Amino acid sequence: MDVDVDGFLKVSYKSRNSKNRTGRITQTKCDIKTNTSLSLSLDKEYFLKKICEAKSEVLSSDLFKSVCTSLKEGLFILNDSAIAEIVCLGLGRIGECVTSRYQFAFILCLKTLFDVTISAYDPIFTKNDIELLGYFNVTVLKENLEGKHKTLGENKVLFFLPHCPKQLTNNLLWVNWSHNLSSCIIIANSFNKIVGNCSRRTLEQSAGYISKILPYVLEYPIINNFKYHDIFNDLAIHVFPKLNVVSQDLWKINSEPKYIEDIEFITKNDSKSPV
Repeated sequence: MDVDVDGFLKVSYKSRNSKNRTGRITQTKCDIKTNTSLSLSLDKEYFLKKICEAKSEVLSSDLFKSVCTSLKEGLFILNDSAIAEIVCLGLGRIGECVTSRYQFAFILCLKTLFDVTISAYDPIFTKNDIELLGYFNVTVLKENLEGKHKTLGENKVLFFLPHCPKQLTNNLLWVNWSHNLSSCIIIANSFNKIVGNCSRRTLEQSAGYISKILPYVLEYPIINNFKYHDIFNDLAIHVFPKLNVVSQDLWKINSEPKYIEDIEFITKNDSKSPV
């Protein structure tokens, strides 16, 4: 009898309405790619099923309904109605970690809601993670940009950085440091909590742009009423509707951030190929 990393028994999934008892996931249950040449091992089938189950749980949760309401309100304030793309950074190992799996399921729910593409990057992705992401039509980015993903045009891009080091968010703000920020919707650790909980020295060293933009951010805290309280805690939705009142002097403060070494922040030089 085998037990997986989450403490669940590995079993065969039986269908009441079919003689096919292989436990294979069908297109009607979740948005997995079909006609793929890759064959699933039992373990991957198991993890795909767990991701689909997590998506179903998130989709029916009060937390997700609240997030949808906040996102639609934020888009309305930005005079827009849609998100054009989702970029995920720091999802972690979705094949092994329960937290990562539910956070990924959360993004899959948003993908369904807005009918958009997803791209993702995490320097700790394994080949197994990359294959799992591929089954859900997620594009895995090849380069560690350290959060420096610049938006183009006026289309809204949703960036999802769940429990990521503040340097990643800080870099994302820096690379879009202009009225370009109005195209960014950022779901990440609450800016208010970061600024409130960090010393002035830490803010200057690791989160200077978060601190500078805070007066111009509209933050929607994510109400953490999901059944697992450590998966979506401290996260918030951040939009930037007040940039028309920003002094031009603020945009002139635009030097590229440099950080002291931090074991949580994996730089481009530290990144390795998936194993």
